[in-house]
Amino acid sequence: MKRFLTTIVVICCFIFFTEAQATISFFEEHIDFSLDNNYFTINGIFSFANKSNMLQTQQIIFPFANETHSIDSIRIINLNTLSNLDFIRLKSSVIFKITVPANDTVDLNIFYRQKKSSINKYIITSTQSWGKPLKKAVYSLSTEKELNIKSFTYKPDTIKIIDDKKLYLWNKTDFMPKNDFEIILDD
Repeated sequence: MKRFLTTIVVICCFIFFTEAQATISFFEEHIDFSLDNNYFTINGIFSFANKSNMLQTQQIIFPFANETHSIDSIRIINLNTLSNLDFIRLKSSVIFKITVPANDTVDLNIFYRQKKSSINKYIITSTQSWGKPLKKAVYSLSTEKELNIKSFTYKPDTIKIIDDKKLYLWNKTDFMPKNDFEIILDD
């Protein structure tokens, strides 16, 4: 009987600790970038999944290429609940918590803008910290037609001209970025 109870306790502990260690995964992002005369704007939808049978809450560190004092209009919205998420500014990142129901997903909208510079950078190498490539990553960049871009870290899949704008498009699957997303302008 003692052996039976010990076995039951071990099994219950294993199940508890396995469930407790289940984490939220980051699996998809859709980001619209824009460059105008003054600002580099980032407006993205980030998708997170919880494949466990328990509600999961996780602290997220979202990095910026610049120090946060130079970034304005930071907004983080849980699109499932349509609620703003509180965050704490650090030197070059923000920290916030996300809660994902059991066996479900949550989409966040993260918006911010920073002053335009000769090198406009968005940090995507942080994806590596999640340990898995993004199943899907879709990026677009909208600029004035006359804006001269010297180079991109990632070559656009498509370039379209619509009226007085240029639209650059990237569509990635199983994407594990090795470099950050940079848009380098002609001087």
